[in-house]
Amino acid sequence: MRPIKLNTLLMLLVIFSGSVAMSVSAVVALYQSNQEAQDQAAQIANSVKQQLEWQLLKAHNLMQGPTDFPDFFLWQNSNSSISGFCVQYESAEGRLERSLCKGDVSEEIWPAWFKTLYIYQFGAEQGSQLDVVFNEDVKGRISVTPSFLVMLHRAWRDLSNLMEMSVITVMTLCILLYITLGWVLKPVRLTTAALGEIQGGDLKVRLPDFRVKEWQDTAQRINSMAATLQATFDERKQLSMKLLHLQEEERRHLCRELHDELGQSLTGLRAIAYYMEGEVKEQCPELLPKVNQITAIAQQMMGLVKNLLFRLRPADLDELGLVENLGSMIDEWNGKHQGVDCHLVTEGRCDQIPAAVAVNLLRIVQESLTNVVKHASASRVEVLLCCPDSEREQLLLQVEDNGNLTRAETLLKPGNGLLGVKERVNALNGEVSLARSSLGGLKVEAIIPVSEYEADDGTH
Repeated sequence: MRPIKLNTLLMLLVIFSGSVAMSVSAVVALYQSNQEAQDQAAQIANSVKQQLEWQLLKAHNLMQGPTDFPDFFLWQNSNSSISGFCVQYESAEGRLERSLCKGDVSEEIWPAWFKTLYIYQFGAEQGSQLDVVFNEDVKGRISVTPSFLVMLHRAWRDLSNLMEMSVITVMTLCILLYITLGWVLKPVRLTTAALGEIQGGDLKVRLPDFRVKEWQDTAQRINSMAATLQATFDERKQLSMKLLHLQEEERRHLCRELHDELGQSLTGLRAIAYYMEGEVKEQCPELLPKVNQITAIAQQMMGLVKNLLFRLRPADLDELGLVENLGSMIDEWNGKHQGVDCHLVTEGRCDQIPAAVAVNLLRIVQESLTNVVKHASASRVEVLLCCPDSEREQLLLQVEDNGNLTRAETLLKPGNGLLGVKERVNALNGEVSLARSSLGGLKVEAIIPVSEYEADDGTH
């Protein structure tokens, strides 16, 4: 289900509540308008009844019959606010003696549906009837009926005014609510944006102090969390760097031991085998194949030790520099993988890169090439190394291939070489990104600052 924004939800609730309130108010207004008309009809009937009874009393006291009876002169010239009614007088025998209507509607302003609804709800015939009594005799009957058209006119006018005021009120509330919510929810947008940046790895982001206490407390908690994460991340990077340094120290020590001990032993073995070869030729030729086999095994072991030393740590890294070692490593890699062509391009002053960074760059390229072999099924790999022209600039390393592109998220998992690349780059305070290569495969891009590393003096 698609989520709905809070301000939209509140606006819809206000509109819905306003619509319900307007509907209820409309019904109440119609009933009040109808009841008011009925009350006015009853008042007019009672007033006209008293006037006619007074006319009968006056005629009786003057000992003469009432002239021009019934006379509606007083009611006809009364306040115009009670216009829109018809008064009828019927004799005791039911004969209509006189009828008079006051006020009418010249134009129908209501829609047809309103008339139908009004008739359905209240009916068309309404009014009040009273008997005219004199000397305990019923002389006739007064009937006061509201004009149906006038009642419709008044009801529609009152309803229209009510609807206009209600719409204006609801719109005003919506505008004020929208402005208020925009101000109240601004911290939510800032908080969401800050959390997105934190999720993206920017732990330096901080939220400002908000005026609303609840938002201010939330911002303080988020800022404290970001600061804690930043401190933890910095500690982890320092620990990772120390571990990498320790690892390189162990490899350096192991290389030295292998070179000094095993290398010398194999060299001595080869010398002895060479001496034995000369002696065996003269004294015991049948042992010559065995001696040659010893020489071959010693030679093979020398090659294995040399490859192992290079994989652990290139012995000539400090002497030849990063570019030569990268070139040698890639040439060796091309020799082992005949179906893949790896090409190296370097720019800038790469030989001045500190050894602490240079060693890790070699490892990053090694792990990236290993990932190409295991996962990419590529036939072409390009390695680009852009070194800074000064120690205060950043270093750019790109490894891209034309193999099968896998989603970058699935590549960063335990057991995958790219996770080691990310750890090494983070330990060097750098940033690593995975994207689609222009060759069609995966591009691994690392940006590493080198200004904070001093030139390696052989202690790392």
